[in-house]
Amino acid sequence: MKSRFRDIYQNTLVTLLWCLCYLFALLPRCVRYGVFTPFLAFVLQRLFHYRYAVIVKQLHDSFPEKGEEEINELCRRYYSHLAEMIIGTLSLAGMSDKKRANTTEFHLTDNFHEQIEGRNMVIMTSHYGFWEIALNIYLATPNHHLVVAYRPLTNPVMDKLLHRLRNNPSTDVVPSKQLMRHYIANRNGINGKNLVVGLISDQNCPPTKGCCWHSFLNHDSLFFDGGEQLAMKFGLPVFYMELERIEAGRYRHIYTQIYDGKEEVAPHEITERYVRCLEQTIERKPEYWMWSHRRWKSRPYAGAKFYNNYKTIE
Repeated sequence: MKSRFRDIYQNTLVTLLWCLCYLFALLPRCVRYGVFTPFLAFVLQRLFHYRYAVIVKQLHDSFPEKGEEEINELCRRYYSHLAEMIIGTLSLAGMSDKKRANTTEFHLTDNFHEQIEGRNMVIMTSHYGFWEIALNIYLATPNHHLVVAYRPLTNPVMDKLLHRLRNNPSTDVVPSKQLMRHYIANRNGINGKNLVVGLISDQNCPPTKGCCWHSFLNHDSLFFDGGEQLAMKFGLPVFYMELERIEAGRYRHIYTQIYDGKEEVAPHEITERYVRCLEQTIERKPEYWMWSHRRWKSRPYAGAKFYNNYKTIE
């Protein structure tokens, strides 16, 4: 009985919050991004000092060549981006395909559609730019069904709200731990369409058996290799997707093929290619990466496996 009332309460609260998001999304673009974004950035940085120490430390450690003034400027820009991202997420409520198309430009590789015709594929992206807008890939791949892996939030109300904001008939949002099972069950297609598997592959990865360490932003870093495992097991092409900001709420999707599904590669090579692409992206415009999350909680341990043996821990 208690669980029933809890579910009713949570679903009612989610509906109420979604309605508020929908009303907010109806506001003119100039109000949402021109008024609310700078106000929210001011609140996050100046009033709450939201994870300020984490942001500054990670910027310093990642870019030791940058001076205090540059780090402070990057920090300021990051808060502005964080606020813009929050506003953009709220604005997703009730967004139609037409409105989604107005937020996105696609820069595809040569022969992109020929390369994926009749095939499933993997897209590896990151917490760079406004990653929620990465879901718009279905607009560029009408013959494919998008399957997106995500990590459920501990707050059930916020988890359900985000799930509803992301919901789309052309998209399945699947918990990361269920992704492989979901793919195997549907690898022959959904609604007659091949699959695009979307992965945010720069999650903070805990040290587990089989993980490989990579050199990344002046750190020894662990990366999930689910995209590589999927590609190698089923012979899938893999694309790295960069989100390039055009203006507030509008991004350009840039796709780079990092594996064709057939090439013979060494273990962890596909993940390494992704890591190098992501590092180059961040170094060009650092302020658009998610610096407020602790990225390097783990440290290498004795016997840790490093890509290409670039380092050895005794």
